[in-house]
Amino acid sequence: MKGKRMKSYGALGYFAGVVAIAAAAAFTSCSTYSVSKEMSSGSALGKMKSTCVVLRLSRNSRIEREEQTRNLASWLSAAKQTKKLAVLSSCDDGVCSYTGQDDRFYQVDGDGRFLKYKAAGVVNEYVRANEAGLRKILADNGCDGIIIYEVYGVIALEMQFFDFDSVVCVLDRELKPVYLDRQFDSYNVDEISAARVRQQLLDRVSERLVNALDDMGFLRR
Repeated sequence: MKGKRMKSYGALGYFAGVVAIAAAAAFTSCSTYSVSKEMSSGSALGKMKSTCVVLRLSRNSRIEREEQTRNLASWLSAAKQTKKLAVLSSCDDGVCSYTGQDDRFYQVDGDGRFLKYKAAGVVNEYVRANEAGLRKILADNGCDGIIIYEVYGVIALEMQFFDFDSVVCVLDRELKPVYLDRQFDSYNVDEISAARVRQQLLDRVSERLVNALDDMGFLRR
């Protein structure tokens, strides 16, 4: 997996809660994610009452934004919100998409080591380049923070695995980064159906964000 008028999905969306609960139960017992927290301001996160969630995907993503957004809305419907969350289904291309590795928040060296300060620089460049679009999101949706979830995923069906890496970055109402984490995980699959492996990837990507939102106090599972 590796503009534009804005719409938002409430946490309940329009998906049946029972489906989301079943999906969550199927994964919770065996799901772990290799997440490293690089920055976190508990006081800033605690002040947020309403946040917008932006999925930042590759412009060449093989999974449609609408598909991942709907999957995430289904997962969120199984959780209890402690703060208002609005998942945006669309926004300015510069806000919601990235072109290549140099454009990404997820910055690693040739040995796979995360480059924290380079990543922070990319985030700052992103905010400067998209300030108008980000402020429009805050104003149009009545949010006092933005959660940016950057994802890149790969499916190798012939090799029976998929993997994905991601970054969760939270901006406050002044567009200052107050939280940053990163993750990479790979999964072996015993499955020949491309559709089923695709669904597993969608669910893993969604659950990883739900876990982060739980950890930050935006919801409870």
